[in-house]
Amino acid sequence: MEFRKLQAFARVYELQSFSLAAKDLFLSQPTISTHIISLEQELRVSLFDRIGRKVIPTQAGEILYRGVRDVFRTLNETRSGIQELTSQVSGLVFIGGSTIPATYLLPGVLSSFRHLYSDVCVDLRIGDSINISHDVLEGRLDFGLVGGYAEHFDLENYLLFTDELMVVAPPGLAARYSKDLTPHQLLDIPWVMREKGSGTRQALDEALQEHKIDACSLPAKALVHSTEAMIRCVLSGLGAGVTSRLAVEELLCSGQLARLEVSGLNMLRRFYLIKHNRRTLFLCASVLMQHIRRELGQEPAD
Repeated sequence: MEFRKLQAFARVYELQSFSLAAKDLFLSQPTISTHIISLEQELRVSLFDRIGRKVIPTQAGEILYRGVRDVFRTLNETRSGIQELTSQVSGLVFIGGSTIPATYLLPGVLSSFRHLYSDVCVDLRIGDSINISHDVLEGRLDFGLVGGYAEHFDLENYLLFTDELMVVAPPGLAARYSKDLTPHQLLDIPWVMREKGSGTRQALDEALQEHKIDACSLPAKALVHSTEAMIRCVLSGLGAGVTSRLAVEELLCSGQLARLEVSGLNMLRRFYLIKHNRRTLFLCASVLMQHIRRELGQEPAD
């Protein structure tokens, strides 16, 4: 099995799309398809089921991906290990981030890191906190940044910073309510909700539980799976939503969104850097992790 074919297979598996895999690898879609067909002929199995626009791995595809992932990881660790012998911080680092740190904080931190170590390439993957934690546990990521403490005996948590969450709404909707709402009045407001598993949803659930309110009882008009989607839905007038101050500060200043003050509803979310406590990070991943902790959180300067 050729390396390029396995690389194409792995990206189709991870992105669940032939076209996205082609863009990611800077290849044509027919080339990706040819690589997959060649592998299927060589192995005499189907690796993917193509259902409409969806690409779903077969059982054989799942088995092959586990093996390919381990081979790629071994190759990367071997290359990093050899480079580490010469004390060069270089190589590929796989990190994951939930929406807020990945979108609003990590780009600047990675830029400053690149000025220090230009030979490091960072593969940044964005997902909700549960998915990032799972990928760190499975070894698909060197480490991750998540919006909540990751409860697992194999994960180490390093506190980075505390973020303020707030209830925001279109100005027209906010004008209908008093400036000092009670938590129970939130039951009368239409909502744009984040999905369960996101750090934002977890913080809202916990804050409402203190007032004996189930978040599921809020009248949701939309359920979204990203901060950007939530903000866009709120801007369009669908309802109120909860998000980080980092994500909406400019919109609040411009008057496009308004904050709903809710007495007694304290939503502070802690962001953590997590890593597998039984995995050894090679030099480039370790140095990047220390850089992020210095820039965003609790790691003291040298």
